Amino acid sequence: MNKLIVLIFIFVIPKAYSQVADSLQVIKIPAAYADHSGEPLTVKKDSLYRFETADIFLVNKKSFLAIKNVYQSTIDQDRMTKELVEKYTQTLRRNMDLERRLGFNFAKTDSLDLLVYQKTQNTLDHTQKALEYTINSLDKASISLELVEKAAKRQRRKSVFEKILIGIAGVGAGVLIGVSL
Repeated sequence: MNKLIVLIFIFVIPKAYSQVADSLQVIKIPAAYADHSGEPLTVKKDSLYRFETADIFLVNKKSFLAIKNVYQSTIDQDRMTKELVEKYTQTLRRNMDLERRLGFNFAKTDSLDLLVYQKTQNTLDHTQKALEYTINSLDKASISLELVEKAAKRQRRKSVFEKILIGIAGVGAGVLIGVSL
């Protein structure tokens, strides 16, 4: 009888435990899960798991949230860095465009300055020629005035001398008429 009870225990007890294991759902984690990205699989209490991957890292909820926050802040910093680089690139392009336009405006201004310089130089040349002509005219006028002045002095002297001669002739004629009469 002991043998019978032992045989019953040998067959019944494993059967009872195997029924408990069969009633629980076994969740298989495939080997492809090692390459999985995104939210990790959440393990539930009183569940059986069969891992076919080489390595499994178990992390509690607080640690997972901390890692997730660090990851999210890294992504946010990457976005901020990317936006900063984009804004810097836009500013750099705008500044390069402004520099190009400034160079064009300087070239345009230089050409206008050159044109104004040439016109001013021509005006100065014409003014110089006009001043030289005026100086020559003034010199000729001065010489002419000197000649006229000399001629006027000569004429005055001549007319004074003639008046003196006429006066002397008149006195001589008066003396002659007075002596002859």
